Amino acid sequence: MKLNLQMKLNQICCTLCLVVFLSTFLSCSDTPAQSTPRRTNTPTTRTATAPDTPTITSTTDITDPTSPLNIKEQPAAAPRVAPEIEQVIKSALEIFAKSDFNGAHAVLAKLYEEHPELPPPRIILAQWFAQAEAGNAIKSTLDLATAETPNDPEAYILLGEISLRQRELTASELLLKHAETKLAAYSANPERKKNMTISLLRNLASLAESRNRWSEFESVIDKRIALEGESATLLRQKGIALFQQKKDTEAMQLLIKADNTKLAANETGLPAEAMLARLYLLRGDNENAKKFLTDALAKHPDSKEVIFLSIQARLNEDKLEEARDLAEKLRKDFPTYDAAARIRATIALYLGEFELAEKLFQEMVVASPTDEQAANGLALALCEQKDQKKIQRAIDYAKENVRKNQQSAEFWGTLGWVLYNANQFEQAQQAFKQSAGLGQISAATAYYIARLAIKTEKPKEAKQLLEAAINSTSPFAKRRDAKKLLDELNK
Repeated sequence: MKLNLQMKLNQICCTLCLVVFLSTFLSCSDTPAQSTPRRTNTPTTRTATAPDTPTITSTTDITDPTSPLNIKEQPAAAPRVAPEIEQVIKSALEIFAKSDFNGAHAVLAKLYEEHPELPPPRIILAQWFAQAEAGNAIKSTLDLATAETPNDPEAYILLGEISLRQRELTASELLLKHAETKLAAYSANPERKKNMTISLLRNLASLAESRNRWSEFESVIDKRIALEGESATLLRQKGIALFQQKKDTEAMQLLIKADNTKLAANETGLPAEAMLARLYLLRGDNENAKKFLTDALAKHPDSKEVIFLSIQARLNEDKLEEARDLAEKLRKDFPTYDAAARIRATIALYLGEFELAEKLFQEMVVASPTDEQAANGLALALCEQKDQKKIQRAIDYAKENVRKNQQSAEFWGTLGWVLYNANQFEQAQQAFKQSAGLGQISAATAYYIARLAIKTEKPKEAKQLLEAAINSTSPFAKRRDAKKLLDELNK
């Protein structure tokens, strides 16, 4: 395997300390074939659908920094090691940078034999592969770690995290539970055990969230609080868990307490009123959502997150023009706020301002070529413009997203719509089947499939899909088109 590792050497050497949280570095391989498919980090609720129609979840098709569970956490500080150990690791890294992976492993294996309190050699190698952006090598190295050091918990934790990021929830659960058993018996390094425990609990919380197991989520957060102490982040997460269990008063008290907690100087997040507004929006309780959003705006009129939430509230009410005006103000007042351009681009899609949407999404893709959601938005903007060159670009972006995200119903739906606009109806149908086969589709994809059903003279199926899409509580780009089309079919 040839890797351009020498160019990375200086960067890697700058972060030579042993880091327990390999997940910090796994983002370098951020493709669902190996790592995390992007998700909204918001709970989903099922909506009633017509018989014989796919289930539609009320997820939103915009990236939302105000999502209650979109809470950033800093990784734990890396433990320092003795200078003589660090020197050995540095020599192994220099060997690794020459693509002599077996040689690097031999040095690390000898070191581990002398210092079993350190992470096993394959764990360190996996970290270096991650830093060198050699995504394909990470998982295989961790697999080797489970055979080479079967009683060490970390490889199982990290493999469980990778599975979780790939949405392989059953595999992730089995791996994390196995890691939990191994961790209980681990005693070589108390500090490392604590850090691995925190890493395990973070992943178990994400798994519980993915499965909507909110009582389990709360229990995991309680364990973290017992281990780490109270912080604004953990209090907010527990408050969200209580809210999802319909314990609204207790949730409100915890969210307010989180606002007043200053244990972590750099913690940020939505203020309590705004978070409650967001949670009520997700629940479909617009009356309480408006009440708390009004409170949030009164107390935090200059908060970009609160303004963003106000935009989303207007999208939920299909007040697209008002949302557009607020988004323009947000971009003007906070020019470096990435979410402002993203939501403006999304609203442009909603309003059929496809050239503007193309421009904004293209800028995001140029700035971050691995931004799959921006590429998805760009494909949607391009395919609507009826320009053959742009449609071909849309196909390229959509196919690339699907190649990297085989388990993404959303991206399969986008590919189907792009192919539909390219008049490739048979291929579009296959893409839609892939989307539906993943178990749940978005309201937008239901609209796309309805359009194809009309093209193939299946008006009854089209009506069912359109009704299901319109009954979804989430905003989606084609809501107005769906209503118009259903009215035409019902005449």
